[in-house]
Order: sequence, then structure tokens, then C-alpha cells
Amino acid sequence: MKNSITYIMILFLGALTMSAQSEDMKDRRTDRKERMELRKEFNESLSDDQKAQLDSQRELHKEHKKVFKETYTEEQLQIVKNEDLSRKGKHKALNPTLSDQQKALKKTQKEEMKAAKTKFEASLSEEQLKKYEEVKKKGHRKGKRGRKGHNGKKEDKEEN
Repeated sequence: MKNSITYIMILFLGALTMSAQSEDMKDRRTDRKERMELRKEFNESLSDDQKAQLDSQRELHKEHKKVFKETYTEEQLQIVKNEDLSRKGKHKALNPTLSDQQKALKKTQKEEMKAAKTKFEASLSEEQLKKYEEVKKKGHRKGKRGRKGHNGKKEDKEEN
């Protein structure tokens, strides 16, 4: 009798888990569709000049990546090519190996990207800026669920 009750409980918990996973997948698909629709609306609201600015930002980013990769040492290339490491793992392994020149290049590139982003944001109307913020906010939710010790917002931490 005990074995059959245990067996039934295990089956019930398994079914419950499968149902919860199914709901999570539906939520993800819905969120993705919403993000895509929002991004589409935002892109349609942009002028040709604003679209060109976005394209130039993308090209600048690609160029920065290419230039930075050209500075890698053999050890750094091995880290980047290591398929056993996640993106975060590669980043953690790469950072201590960066030379002062690479760090300076990284900083310069970051400043250039920030300037291009600021210029683009300045060209947006109020309505476009609201949509842009919403698109950015939606996109940043990816992978940020329930990280231990990262529950509070920046403003909350400053008040404490």
C-alpha cells in the first residue's frame, strides 16, 4: 500500500512539473512575440536618418569586435575557441589575460559606442524615446530571473 501511494505521488508531481514547464514555454513565446511586435513598431516609426544611425551603430560594433579580436594572443584565442566555456565563462577567463593596451582599446571603443548611442537617442521624439526605452527594457529581461543577491533595483540599494 505504501509503495502504491509513493508511486502515485511521484506520478502526480511529475505531471505537475510537466504542466508548469509547458506554461513557461507558452509565456516565453508570448513574450517573444510581444518584443518582436514592439521592436517592429519602433523601427517603423524611425526616419531614414535614424535608421541609418542605427545601422552605423551596428557596423561600428562589428568593426570594434573585429579590431579587438585581432589583438588576441594565442592564449586568448584558445579561451575564445573553447566550446566548453559559456559566454560568461569566456569573459571571466579572458579578463585577467588582457593587456593594458587591450584594456585601453576596450575603453575607447566603449566610449565611442556610448557617444553613438547618445547621439541616436537625442534624435528621437518623445514618443519614439518611450518606445525605445520599452524595447530596451523588454530585451534585458532575458536571463535575469531570480539571480541570488540581485533582487533589488539600483534605486532601492541607494536608499538603504
